[in-house]
Amino acid sequence: MEHLRKAEMKRNGRGRSLPGVLLAFLLFTTAWQAYAQKTTFKVSGTVLDAQTKEPVIGAGVMMKASNLGTVTDIDGNYVLTVNDPKGVLVVSAVGYRNVEMNINNRAVINILMESDMESLQDAVVIGYGSQKKATITGSLTQVDVKLLEQSAAPSLSNSLGGAMPGIITRQSSGEPGYDGATILIRGMGSWVNSSPLVLVDGVERDINLINTDEIASFSILKDASATAVYGMRGANGVILISTKKGVVGRPKVSFRMEATQLHGLRFPDYIKGYEFANLMNEACTVGGTALPWSDEEVEKFRDGSDPYNYPSVDWTNETLKKNAFQTMNTLSVTGGNETVRYYVSVGFTSQSGLFKEDPAYDYRTNSLSQRYNFRSNVDINLTKDFSLSLGLAEIIEDRTYPGTPAATIFNALRVCSPISFPVRNPDGTFGGGNTSYEWISPYVYATNSGYSKQFRTTTQGTVGAKWDLSTLITPGLQLEGNFSFDHFYINEATRNKQPLIKKYLGVDPNTGEDRYTLIKEETAMGYRIASSGSNRAYYYDLRLNYNRTFNNHNVGAMAMFNRRDYKDLTARTSTLNLPYRRQGWAGRITYNYAQRYLFEWNFGLNGSENFARGKRYGFFPAWSAGWVPSEENFWNIRWINHLKIRGSYGLVGNDASGSAGRFFYMSTVNKTANGYLFGDSQNLYNGMAELQMGASNATWEVSHKTDLGLDLELFDRKIRLSADWFYEYRDQILLKRQQIPDIMGAAWGDTPWANLGIMENRGVDGQIEFTNTTSHGFFYSVRGNITYAKNKIIEDDTARALFDYQNTRGHSTGLALGYVAEGLFQSQEEIDNSPKQELGSYTVGDIKYKDLNGDGVINAYDRTWIGYPREPRFMFGFGFTFAYKGFDLSMNFTGAAQTSLFVDSASMWPFALDYPGYNVLREYYDNRFIPGADNTNAKYPVVHNGTSSNNYQINTLYQHDASYLKLKTAEFGYSLDKNLVSRMGLESIRLFVNGNNLLCFDGIKIVDPESNNLANSTYPTQRAMTIGVQVGF
Repeated sequence: MEHLRKAEMKRNGRGRSLPGVLLAFLLFTTAWQAYAQKTTFKVSGTVLDAQTKEPVIGAGVMMKASNLGTVTDIDGNYVLTVNDPKGVLVVSAVGYRNVEMNINNRAVINILMESDMESLQDAVVIGYGSQKKATITGSLTQVDVKLLEQSAAPSLSNSLGGAMPGIITRQSSGEPGYDGATILIRGMGSWVNSSPLVLVDGVERDINLINTDEIASFSILKDASATAVYGMRGANGVILISTKKGVVGRPKVSFRMEATQLHGLRFPDYIKGYEFANLMNEACTVGGTALPWSDEEVEKFRDGSDPYNYPSVDWTNETLKKNAFQTMNTLSVTGGNETVRYYVSVGFTSQSGLFKEDPAYDYRTNSLSQRYNFRSNVDINLTKDFSLSLGLAEIIEDRTYPGTPAATIFNALRVCSPISFPVRNPDGTFGGGNTSYEWISPYVYATNSGYSKQFRTTTQGTVGAKWDLSTLITPGLQLEGNFSFDHFYINEATRNKQPLIKKYLGVDPNTGEDRYTLIKEETAMGYRIASSGSNRAYYYDLRLNYNRTFNNHNVGAMAMFNRRDYKDLTARTSTLNLPYRRQGWAGRITYNYAQRYLFEWNFGLNGSENFARGKRYGFFPAWSAGWVPSEENFWNIRWINHLKIRGSYGLVGNDASGSAGRFFYMSTVNKTANGYLFGDSQNLYNGMAELQMGASNATWEVSHKTDLGLDLELFDRKIRLSADWFYEYRDQILLKRQQIPDIMGAAWGDTPWANLGIMENRGVDGQIEFTNTTSHGFFYSVRGNITYAKNKIIEDDTARALFDYQNTRGHSTGLALGYVAEGLFQSQEEIDNSPKQELGSYTVGDIKYKDLNGDGVINAYDRTWIGYPREPRFMFGFGFTFAYKGFDLSMNFTGAAQTSLFVDSASMWPFALDYPGYNVLREYYDNRFIPGADNTNAKYPVVHNGTSSNNYQINTLYQHDASYLKLKTAEFGYSLDKNLVSRMGLESIRLFVNGNNLLCFDGIKIVDPESNNLANSTYPTQRAMTIGVQVGF
């Protein structure tokens, strides 16, 4: 057998050639090693953000078509050994566009990466999870956090308007601590509650307590597919905020400091004393009565020769100052290794107010809001399959306010006339008026009424665990749980002190002494707890996630249970002290084929204690689908890189009970109702009566949402566009019955609650962005977005009006029922030839109204729904960013339209309630109808020496278009050369200046177009000019 084996080997040549083969292999290996040693070399460099020139940490640097690669360190540096001097480096990072760079025998290659917040392969935070943007079928929007950081607003809500599609905001006040904006997602879908759900790291929290520097991602979920898993709280949309986490690498320290000058905008501008006196005379002329002031006396008001008997006080100037100061500072540290990663941040924000202070007063009275933020996020990999996350935040607020609320101070500005009394009397005491609304001046309210100290603390703790079950059970399976504890405490102590106030009556002609009438006695400094409260909230969830790819089939699923338990720890009644509890189940199933055909099903099964047993749970499913034609084999339009068509339909719930109160489904009895006298001694025994008629059948408000959307990327993804059309039909809205006859026997105002309301809301939103970096390193980006949402009442249970134009049905919520003004009567002949106005006496110069029903009489039947709602229907934003060699410039504009504002306050209705009281705005004075003058351009009616019920109606003459365009933010920055900075022992230094509310283009001018109606407008907003520095260590 042996000789046969040898013969066979001989025939094959293997026995004879084996040594030769081994020799050849050794020679080849040696030659290859020599060649490799000759051709391999190291490439190194730094990967930076093209806009900010900050290092990109953890970017992947790969040799194309090979397995050679590395990642950048915490400084953005990399070193990679390559084997082809003509090869190509591929650089990728989350949030940036991939970069390909030819090596071309270069040993140092520095790379600039363009921001790509919507990269198709990036994971996007969605409800209770994340997905690749390419596979999302719901409607959501992400905003670049860098844009939010350009705003100097301490309240995050003030940075959102115009920054992204789907968001509508309105900031009505600039008062420190109370300057947060109203937020709506796609308008108002209900009159009970339209506020979106705000989740910070998955937990319901206050959006205005987070520092912008702490934010890693910011998303809004808009349609039913995106929000259905939130069930009861998702009907008004959801805002998701994720805070920063640690990254692998050595500790990296970042310090940001801003110093800001605030300049008050559009202070109320009231007329001077002599103008007020002239207006009084003019009113008496119109009324046919004797003039109260002679020309000599009017001149004394003008020249100030007798300031105590003929004062002319500019109460606005006496009470308010133009400028204030603000500072925002943040210090953060991040770092870690593969086992433990950490992010720690501390911040301090201080904002002073616009109230003047009395130098002789012993206490600080101007507004001052100081906030201290602390946040720590730690992630721990206990094993390769099991990890923990620990989050802790503490927010401490220390606020100071005048002893009188701002609303009272600004109302005093409206009602104190400039000639009633001086700020101080000749003896140094404070002046005051005879009528109750002039007893105390706005100056005294702001500077000498004491002070209020407010202390708030918010504690937020979160712990989470993830267990990857891929090895133990099946690939792609993960179990996750989270628990959070939040505690809030507030204490407001007010120390009021009433100064001595007197009315100056002039000099006694007999004694030569000054005469006074006592208005208010001086009081000692008081003390009271104005408000005190505390609450806590527990939240926990447990969810199972599954994501698996089978060739081109991608499958995902999520199942979850969650519960939130909230308790008012200092409630005034035992009922309100009971815990508020919500709980539910949620789920999601996703499928896509080759990221081409996309399907998703979500549901929420939620329970709320707001309803009676049997009505507490609601099931809210949603379906969505998408098609990506650009992934089809037939697609050959090269300049369209990505095209996705998507749609969704689903139900979302809302359990808000509004003013119905807690446990409104239960009937209650008043045991101390009107009683009767019984017996020989006629003793009084209390009666019993129904106190609350329980609504045992009340249940969930349900929103039926439809969305059709389009996502498009063009020209190598330099142009990105997304657009959505949405329609919402919301029914079962909880309301108090409006059509219950008195014969029913219910106590006044105690009609039952029922799910009878119906409203629809429809509109569009979208955004477009163009970004590019030239071959010379010049980066530029241009962007814009729009949101339009219009609602309509279908049913609100109000009684049918005699005329259709007065019915609420078919109109938007938030409109005013008023008269249509057709101008001012120019002559008696015009009055005689016009319909009779039964709203009070009127004359030439008064308001002329439209006869809507054509009956020849103007009365309540001629009122209709006028103007637009106060919350804008249309909001938009646009801006640009340029960056080149360390310099960067950004500007962002915000605008709103189809919104109305009334200027019908007491200061626009001279002597409306009392002659000659109340202050008068210059807007009225300069644009009024003047008897005998050319009144072609007169905007407001003639003045009367008393009330004029004809003029002081809700009408279109006092309703202004509140549309506006604002230069919301602008920032110019410079990042110092990295080599220079490194010689200083630092990583980076960026200097910047920015501004907020820089310009405003609108037709109102007298108040900010975002403020409340003039009668309720208070603290003005401010322009902010900031200088700052950001240093990296």
